[in-house]
Parts: sequence; C-alpha cells; structure tokens
Amino acid sequence: MTDPRPQPKNKTQFVYDYVMSAIVDGTFAGGSSLSIAAIAEETGVSLIPTREALRRLESEGLVEFLYHRGVRVAELTTAKYREIMQTEAVLEGLAVALAAPLLSEEELQAAHEANVRMNDALAAGDFQAYNKNSLEFHGILRAPCPNTHLREMLDRGQQRVAAVRASVVGYRGSIAERLSGEHEHLLQRIAAKAPASEIEQLIRAHREGTIAADSESYKRTTEVSS
Repeated sequence: MTDPRPQPKNKTQFVYDYVMSAIVDGTFAGGSSLSIAAIAEETGVSLIPTREALRRLESEGLVEFLYHRGVRVAELTTAKYREIMQTEAVLEGLAVALAAPLLSEEELQAAHEANVRMNDALAAGDFQAYNKNSLEFHGILRAPCPNTHLREMLDRGQQRVAAVRASVVGYRGSIAERLSGEHEHLLQRIAAKAPASEIEQLIRAHREGTIAADSESYKRTTEVSS
C-alpha cells in the first residue's frame, strides 16, 4: 500500500526541519532518545534521508549517534552555548548595523508587532510562540543587510541558535521580560538614525547579556536539581 501523504521534494531537508523544530519547542529534549524508524514514519520519509538528516544535525552538535545505542538529542553545555552565542552576537551586530539605515517605518512597525506578540506569548507561557516571534523580530532587523553572505549565514544559523538555547536553558520568564525592553529601545534608536557603531554595540550587548543571564539561570537550575 502506498503512503497517501505528499512527499517533500527535499526529503533530507524536510526531516532536518522536523527534528530541529521539535528540539526548539522542547518535544525532543536534551538527552532524549530518537528512533530513526519512528521519525521516518512520522514524516513519511524513508530511512536513508532520515538518517542523512540526523547526521547533518550531528555535524552541528545537536544530536549524537551512540555506538550500538542509537541516536539521542545532545545535552549541550553552557560553554558550548556561550561559544555559539558569542559568535552570533558579533555577526548579528554587524548585520543589523549595516541594515539599520535601510529599514523602513513599516519594517520597524512589523518588528514592534513581533515584540508585542513575544510579550503575549510570555504571558501565556507559550515558549514556541515566544521563540518564533523572537526569531521574526531579529530576522526583520537584519533583512535589508546589503552583505548577502553575512545575512545568509545568520539566516541559516538562527534555528540552530534557537535549538541550542532551548536545549541548554529553555524558557526563562525574567530574561524574556528584559529582552522585550531591550528590543523596544533598539527600535527607538534605529528610528532616531543612531550611528551604526551604536546599533552594533546595542545588538552585541543584547546578545551578550542574554548569554550571561542564561548561563546563570542554568547554573542555578543545575544546583537545585543536583
């Protein structure tokens, strides 16, 4: 009997996106086992592209193939998280600094609305919606960046950053509240045509502050659970 579900054109990418999204929203938590056969069944994709997708995720440090023990979601350390986010802070700071003079009033309003939706998700305790709108907010601000290579690097990496953050620290309400205020201040400075150097520093401080707060929250949570 043939599978009635429509088959994606790029099966490996389809499975990759499926597993990545499940890591981001917490469905596949750090340390949990993954069944290649079950994922293939859930996605309607055969075993070979499913395995290829998981190998790609392995190369990015998000899953691990264990000898004779299958596959599991990687339990990432705060040190690894800091490395990834420090790199993101530098790249995104440059990208948004280059994009800021090109952002329209409509784009700034769209970013503001994404931030409002983040606050609504925070109030509802909906991590998936919060994370989705956070990604949208940052995506809007760097979209006009004239350096296409830089923009593409960040676009490709944004889901990975979200997955790493979800795996290491999850959803922290107090941090989320602070980030919302920083987003609004950033939008105000862009609208005021602040110098590129200031915009770049604001983005880097925003990202680096998140790293520090996340790391401290993770440390406290680990101490309580140990």
